[in-house]
Amino acid sequence: MGRGKIEIKMIENPTNRQVTFSKRRGGLTKKAQELSVLCNAEVALIVFSNTGKLHQWSSSSMKKVLERYQKSEQGLGLMDYQHQQLLFEMRRITKENESLQARLRILYRHMRGEDINSLKLPELFNLEKQPELAGTQVRRRKDHVLDNEKIKGKNKERRLQQENMILQEMVDQHHGHMEEDNGEINFVLCQPLKRLSAAFPAPLLRLQPNQPNLQDIGY
Repeated sequence: MGRGKIEIKMIENPTNRQVTFSKRRGGLTKKAQELSVLCNAEVALIVFSNTGKLHQWSSSSMKKVLERYQKSEQGLGLMDYQHQQLLFEMRRITKENESLQARLRILYRHMRGEDINSLKLPELFNLEKQPELAGTQVRRRKDHVLDNEKIKGKNKERRLQQENMILQEMVDQHHGHMEEDNGEINFVLCQPLKRLSAAFPAPLLRLQPNQPNLQDIGY
């Protein structure tokens, strides 16, 4: 009977996995040796176990094989990629370092009470909380900012009062126009009545003599 196929997957049992690794590593090294002898090939074998242990074999010198690989196109591509990654990381670290140094320089100037005119009120309060940073200039700058805030608040209050007065005047003028309009309406209604009374005065009551008695005249 032939041997059955073994499913290729990770061996869960650590002991069995280590035994299999040792056997397969030995077989791989034997195949590399045969390839080197039969085909006159330069072979290098590098293996790391799951615990990180290094196992290596080369037909001549591992260093010479790696140098030869690095000079090849594939090796140059790999080295160029690694070089680019290294340069990118160096630029990133350099940029972060410069940014950190700039922030430290700014903080140092703030500690000495310099360049604090651009700081906002929360930053000034935070700066003043530090015992070693509570200098006279910081407090002076904080008081100056507070005074400006008070002035802005008073100016805003004054502006609102002026706007309120203007609105009140507009309302009063509107009411005045309404009263004038009511007066004109009363005047228009009263004038025709006066003219009508003048045109048709009330009749005067006068006593008329009685008609003479016809018998007295002699008829």
